[in-house]
Formats: sequence, C-alpha cells, structure tokens
Amino acid sequence: MLPIFILRNMTSYTDYLMIISPPAEIKAEIDRYKRASARKIGEFNSLHSKAHISINSHTRCKPFHAQPAIMRMAGPLGLLPPIKLKIDGFKHSMSGDKYTIFAALANDERTSNWFKLLRQQMRITTKNFIPHITVARSIQGDVFNYLWPFFKDRPFTAEFMADRLTVLERETYVLQSNWHIFTELHFGTQLL
Repeated sequence: MLPIFILRNMTSYTDYLMIISPPAEIKAEIDRYKRASARKIGEFNSLHSKAHISINSHTRCKPFHAQPAIMRMAGPLGLLPPIKLKIDGFKHSMSGDKYTIFAALANDERTSNWFKLLRQQMRITTKNFIPHITVARSIQGDVFNYLWPFFKDRPFTAEFMADRLTVLERETYVLQSNWHIFTELHFGTQLL
C-alpha cells in the first residue's frame, strides 16, 4: 500500500513532526490527566496538545525538499513490523531546571530494539531517546514537586498497536499555524 499525501501549496518554510499516535481512548485518558493537572497547577506547556509519541522533528524546511525525502522513508519503514506498545505508569525527566511528567512505555528488550530500528530506518542519530507520551511538559521544580506525588504511584496501563508513523506539518512563519497530517507511513507493508 502506497502512502497517500497531498502536496500543499506552501511556498514558505514548513515544520514537520513525526509521531506515533495512540488510539482515541488512550488520547482521551491522557487528556483527562492533563486537565486534572491543570486544575492543580494552572496552564502549562502541552496542556492542549494531543497525546502522541514524538519520534523526530524538522523545522524551517522547504517543502519541495522535505516532502520527497519524507516519502522515500515509506520503503524502509515498510520493512519494520507493527508492534504492540504497552504503557506502564508514569515517569518524569528533567531538562535544565524544568521537568516533564509522562506516561511511560514498558521498557522491555523487544520495544527498545524496535524503536532503535525505527530510528535507524529514519536515519536519526540522536542519543538518549526515551519514547513516551507527555502529560505535563517544561514545568518548574516547585510545580513539579507539588504535582508529581499525584502521579508517582498511580497505576496506568494500556496497550495499543503502533502500525504507522504519522507526519504532521505546519507553516513555520505563520502565526497560529496548526499542525495537520501530511502523510501516514505504514509499518509492515513490505513484509507481505
């Protein structure tokens, strides 16, 4: 199956975000955690973003260069089998003096190897990649210290099949530009 995409009439620069999107029921559950967090701490980064696993992003790209490169990934990603991902509780990370609380994926060998292969197929070389679904991003230490106890031992388990990479795009220099789907690249299409 070939991916379907529409060439948009974008003559300026475009940003691209490559994600794995969980099903609607998991998105709704993460949104519930986001709204509960906002009732405790107020507005924060990522409050209004839909639940997803970020894989890679490219900013300020010329669409006529980026779009064919993205479409060429369909072949290598078609060799990667779909995988059942498991969410297993909440964790946090720190970057500088800011914290992020996220729904953690089970860190088993199969999942770790699959994400490593995905990133190799996409030619991504950055290290320290931890696949996760963000709940509250870039919150200050005192806010984190108040919010984290509500997540620390809270059980949250779910499973879903990751069968495609969704590529989102938006115009770079347009105020209030929204993300929309550029294409979806399905895993396992070359394995049949």
